[in-house]
Amino acid sequence: MPSSAFSSLEALPLVPAPAGLRIQSSHRSRISQAESGRILSRSYGGQFYQVSLVYNPMKREDAGPIIAFLHSRKGRDSIFKVELSGLAEASGARLANFANYDDDTKLHLITKTTPSLEVTPPARASGSVLVTDTVYMRASLTRDVQEVSLGRDGLVRLELDLIERL
Repeated sequence: MPSSAFSSLEALPLVPAPAGLRIQSSHRSRISQAESGRILSRSYGGQFYQVSLVYNPMKREDAGPIIAFLHSRKGRDSIFKVELSGLAEASGARLANFANYDDDTKLHLITKTTPSLEVTPPARASGSVLVTDTVYMRASLTRDVQEVSLGRDGLVRLELDLIERL
């Protein structure tokens, strides 16, 4: 991974593993629409991801590591890393898989594999090495309040809403 500062970040526990992932890619833009209906748009910023990790219902003791980790984050002020590698169906440089570069902490998506490999957003520096075996996102919680639901069946239901921190 890119730097010792990134490597030293605490990581979201891998066990229990999320059962699913919802991801949103945000591109900052502004639009204005004239009375005639014509729309003008302009991109004014970068791109970042928002991720929801959805966990299967689990016993309280199984959810303990994640609940304790969330409590230690103290809301959205804290930055941590989240491994996304286990959520891909197939590893490697495949279309729609996530990747990192060895010299930055940005999460990238592989958008083209033939005739040459392309990622979105593109690498910042030429000569960067694409890493696809273990993919991380530098993240924080999207809200200061994180909800943990306990059902009548005694099972905990968790859904973590995260935002990429660049």
